[in-house]
Amino acid sequence: MVRSFIVSAILLFATLSFAQEKETVLTVLFMNDIHGMAWQYDEPGNPGIGGLAAVKTLVDQIRAEVQGKGGETLVLMGGDIALGDPRSNVCKNLPVIKGMNLVGFDASVVGNHDLFFGVDVFNEMKQEAKFDWISANIYKDGGAKPLADREYIEKKFDSGLKVAVLGLSTREIEQITAAGLAGNLVVTDPVQEAKTRVPQLKKNNDIVIALTHLGYFDADKSYDGFEGDNFLAKSVPGIDLIVGAHTHRQLNAPVKIGDTFIVQTEGMGKHLGRFDLFIKGGKVMKTNFKMYPLNLKKKIIADNKVTYEFVDKELKENQAMLDMLAGFKCEFSETLLGNIETPLDGAREVVRFKEAELGNIIADIMRERGKADIAFFNAGSIRQGLPAGKVTERELYSMFPFMDTIVTGKMKGSELQEVLDYFAEKGEGAGGFLQISGFSMKLYKGSALDIKIGGKPLDKNKVYTFAINSFIANGGDGYAMLKDMKNKKDTFISLPITLVEYLKKNKKFPKPEMGRLSIMK
Repeated sequence: MVRSFIVSAILLFATLSFAQEKETVLTVLFMNDIHGMAWQYDEPGNPGIGGLAAVKTLVDQIRAEVQGKGGETLVLMGGDIALGDPRSNVCKNLPVIKGMNLVGFDASVVGNHDLFFGVDVFNEMKQEAKFDWISANIYKDGGAKPLADREYIEKKFDSGLKVAVLGLSTREIEQITAAGLAGNLVVTDPVQEAKTRVPQLKKNNDIVIALTHLGYFDADKSYDGFEGDNFLAKSVPGIDLIVGAHTHRQLNAPVKIGDTFIVQTEGMGKHLGRFDLFIKGGKVMKTNFKMYPLNLKKKIIADNKVTYEFVDKELKENQAMLDMLAGFKCEFSETLLGNIETPLDGAREVVRFKEAELGNIIADIMRERGKADIAFFNAGSIRQGLPAGKVTERELYSMFPFMDTIVTGKMKGSELQEVLDYFAEKGEGAGGFLQISGFSMKLYKGSALDIKIGGKPLDKNKVYTFAINSFIANGGDGYAMLKDMKNKKDTFISLPITLVEYLKKNKKFPKPEMGRLSIMK
């Protein structure tokens, strides 16, 4: 009997030892900054992309593949699910929440734009979610209570693998949300919060993941002083993987700092990221990474015909997701926002050829919203004008063909001169013709002359703050010098939303000062 017991004990010990040494694969699927893009959408030269129906198809395929091989899967969102597609805005972001429920997300960190519509709307989003909202450093009621469901989640899989996911949010929330500015939200130092929690999480789990909405920068901090994922990785040992967001930085290969990997997509629902960790004895032995394009296409021009080919294999849209989204009736509000006494012409033969009253109004509001010295945007971003009479959300959203947002930053006077010389060179009629605010100038034979900012001559050594639209900020219409500029950030607040906000508050548009732009022949 004793001998039988000893043999059984030895066999049990051997089995346990083998189990401990057995390699386990954890597949982390991730997205970030989808900004309301629950539905498939078009962008210039790339029709029918993204959408949660394609995401569900792909996640289901990968989850089945991983489970078939005995692995485990986590599905994570890096925050900023809100503020983008107008339909999602109108429906308080619930189409995205319900879509994420269908996909089977495990958690989302709280992003700054998730709080754009206020804490009450965010609470509605939380109540609808079947996944956890996490953040260890946002407190509501003036700092009295945590805002998110949890600071972190801990998950023990059937294989015995234990994984912790810690949520960390940007301190910008205090400065760029109404609740933060009012003192209702308090955001503590994310790096210090990580230093406090990671050691214990590492002690209790095999893998620690930081799900962050901090941003990935070329330096430790953004140009305006906020710590990023790079700084977190350098400052806090014990984090195996940082799934990042906020800066829409497409990392086509993971960045490794010490023993920590950092991943992030460009956002807007264009990609699903995958990071595989091969774990043995509680240690990461190797990793694999892949970025899946979500029905992205390349434009083919041949024989005077334009066609589009999928960058990767086509993803069929999941029917259950399409049916769920079709059930939402996210109509624009017909509530009166304000009135316009005279029509504002947005025709291309006007806004692409000269200073326009509508262009000045938009640029002025952009400058005010961005708290900037100057503002400008390309006239090609205007689809149509506004007739005299009542103005509703529908009219404002109808003005813009694309999802342009406001980008803010700093540039030297010499850099501004380069931008404006390029504008002058492009000349009248181009989509890149600029509508401007905060400065005046003359165009003469491809050169920008007599530039005055706030009535004073341009100082090429002075640093000016700017607000521009995301299309040219990303190099659109040939503005490559803006794409390469480092001291900038996307607010991800769309132009129509900015105008809606302005009219809700002021009931009418200001009469803009004209005479900013002279074209000399």
